[in-house]
Amino acid sequence: MAVIDVTRAYEAVQAKVEHIDNAVQASIDSLRDLHPQLADSVTKLLCSDSSRHSIFRLLPIPILGALGEESDRALPCVVASRIWWTGAEVFDDLSDGQYDATATGLSAARAGVASAACLSLVPLAVLDRADLPPRLKSHWAHEFVDSSLRAAEGQLSDVSSLEDPISWTRAMRSYAGKSGAPYGRDAAMTALLAGAADESIYGWRVFGTMFGVMRQLANDRAADSAETDEDLINGTCTLLVAHAADGVNGTAELQTLSRLRTQAQSDAAARVALDKYLRRPNIAATYNQRIRSIQQQLGELLQSLAPPSDEIDFIRWMIDVTARTARVSEDVK
Repeated sequence: MAVIDVTRAYEAVQAKVEHIDNAVQASIDSLRDLHPQLADSVTKLLCSDSSRHSIFRLLPIPILGALGEESDRALPCVVASRIWWTGAEVFDDLSDGQYDATATGLSAARAGVASAACLSLVPLAVLDRADLPPRLKSHWAHEFVDSSLRAAEGQLSDVSSLEDPISWTRAMRSYAGKSGAPYGRDAAMTALLAGAADESIYGWRVFGTMFGVMRQLANDRAADSAETDEDLINGTCTLLVAHAADGVNGTAELQTLSRLRTQAQSDAAARVALDKYLRRPNIAATYNQRIRSIQQQLGELLQSLAPPSDEIDFIRWMIDVTARTARVSEDVK
């Protein structure tokens, strides 16, 4: 297979980061006259968000280029999405008890209010003030509201993961909501901006949702060690846990998995044991096969949505990098 150099496309997107930062801050500053405390609080959250420069969350830029449009036109979508993601990250930290008030300079109470505004009203205000046709604004607002509702549903499923039965279908539904919906929203909004047909808009929404699921799978592998893995501490029903449960051999093994998940919330040794269990060759190999299947589906869908271009190559690179990060290393000991 030929190696495709995406350096130019990558650098072109990276070159827009400062412009995006300035546009985000200008949007928040526009609220300052009427809502000074909110503007100050949101600014602090944005500045403390370590994920704010993720290249993967700038997906609308290469999508719009792939659809033959000037990529700078994606700016309102990218700005609104950046604010939403900051709200989601902070709200998640608050829910998990991981919020650092010292780092942000905001109390948990103020951060809770500001993050809620970031997840709802502030992005809608940004989109409403954008210089766009009223019909497009209406469609974008619908995408934002609908995706936020689906993300909330997915997050609720995530936090109730210890009470509900373990299953791949339920875990995938949670992932498609909490992480897939915002990526699907951005892809669909970009297709709407490009004047795409309804079928194409639907296809891009599906693509973004699947890509968002893959991004969450990559994020699942982000922990430095099993002892500090927040998913194991919180008892999250990850897709890896659900996959392992699908393949258990009898009730006794399912009870072993359930017991380890419960113990892992408060016992570092149990987290290590659970991590080792989940990386057994029979579990890791078949889980990685599922990741490769999603990767292949994403590639095929992308090919059907736009003709070959540097931007499409860059999006394919995003898929491949994410898939590699998402794979589980087998425990060979």
